[in-house]
Amino acid sequence: MKKFLLLAAFFAAFTMSAQEFTLTEVTSTNNVPTDKANNRQGFGMDGAFVVMDKVLGQINAYNVEDGSLIGTLETGATASWPAVTRDEAGNIIARVDNSWPGSFMADTVIMKIFPVGSNTPIDVEGNIFADFEAENGRCDFFSFIEGNVMEEGILWLVTAKSTGILKVPFVEGEIDGDHIALFPLEGAALSPTSSTVVNPYIAADGTKHYMLWTRNAQPIDMVMNESEDGFVATTFTLPNKGATNGCFPLTFGGKDLVIYTTLPNYGNAWAIAEKNAEEPIAVVPEVAGFVTNGFQCNWLNAEVVSENKAIIYQYFPGNFFKTYELTIGEEDFEINEAYLVGTFNDWNQTEEGGRVAFEDVDGVLTADGVEFEAGAEFKVIVPAEDGWTWLGGEDANGVGYFLINSDLMEVPITLCDGANFRMENAGTYKLEILASQLDKAASYALRVTESEPNAIETIATDKADNTWYNLQGVKFNGMPSVPGIYINNGKKVVIK
Repeated sequence: MKKFLLLAAFFAAFTMSAQEFTLTEVTSTNNVPTDKANNRQGFGMDGAFVVMDKVLGQINAYNVEDGSLIGTLETGATASWPAVTRDEAGNIIARVDNSWPGSFMADTVIMKIFPVGSNTPIDVEGNIFADFEAENGRCDFFSFIEGNVMEEGILWLVTAKSTGILKVPFVEGEIDGDHIALFPLEGAALSPTSSTVVNPYIAADGTKHYMLWTRNAQPIDMVMNESEDGFVATTFTLPNKGATNGCFPLTFGGKDLVIYTTLPNYGNAWAIAEKNAEEPIAVVPEVAGFVTNGFQCNWLNAEVVSENKAIIYQYFPGNFFKTYELTIGEEDFEINEAYLVGTFNDWNQTEEGGRVAFEDVDGVLTADGVEFEAGAEFKVIVPAEDGWTWLGGEDANGVGYFLINSDLMEVPITLCDGANFRMENAGTYKLEILASQLDKAASYALRVTESEPNAIETIATDKADNTWYNLQGVKFNGMPSVPGIYINNGKKVVIK
């Protein structure tokens, strides 16, 4: 019998009108350091939770699966401020000076940058408030940093006595002291606290926004003014918003969402909603049996990993780590035309470039007799409004391709430029696109099988003596006893 090589589900969302959001808890562990006095600000990133130990001056990374310690970054500080954050490139930045009631006033090392891929920190010196002495006040937590501090980045700071939002630019790992500026706020009251954060994000319409979250007032959405020296702000509401620290702006599924902490205050409940919505999209209720923390923190953030999936990280100090998947139900779509491209034709998408067309064979889109060398990679492309859409994988194996071999596999594929398929063994193959229906989304399956040898068509048969052959043309002395597919009197015969 032919070997069944691959069954892959294909999902796509051409429009957002009929989407449904689904929130699913993926991992949960209470294997967390329980000393809430030590472990304060934290966030999730690349499958790990990064947490600041303010007493030991350590930044610890914990595995999302079981809470085990992955590694520790030593900041060299003790009794430090607890602030730790990251930039958009994944560099980790921590405050390490010990002037807890002060306001970055000393000309000393005030932060350390841990660049991506390195455990050797870069000392950041500066006197941030040299020109803004009136801005004294505590700053307990850092916002996420805009850009890349090793190239160009911006940390937006708000202290307990701020009259505006302080822009602290970074250039090549150093604070650009000549361009520190205080941005005034127009259209809303700042209502600062010692734990106010300003997180940048790109809205669904493609414009840059900044979300300001403070415990004691409504959140604020901001855009820069025309002269780019101040913010124009609009307050907004969220259903059942709590006064606990922890929020994150998430642009996903064509919507501007907010992941935020809910009542009761200082607990571990949270929700997802659009700004000014009457009802949230998803609600995660209070987890019973866990003690609320006195540091008013329930840290939440998210990573968008594909067009239809985001990973949400929740770190509740001293209690647990959890991750969730936020997914989108896609609208139905139909594939009527498809082509195969890959290393065999240098990925050329034109007909002249040797792309392989799927033909309609008894209602199934089929590409038969396709020859692949060992290690050859390919994708399927289908027409789209702006040219072509690639059918590729999400690369769950982390190597950039999905290996097709004799094992049975089922690989989720999206209509996007995802991972390739790679043939483990050279041969001639048949590919079929089969329609199916999974959950709420229209889907397709790609079946890859070994093509039947054409040599059987040239076998000379002797009808008079009832000769039997196998599919490779080997002649038998009589009717075979082993189950399989054979040729007898010029016809295929299945023996069971």
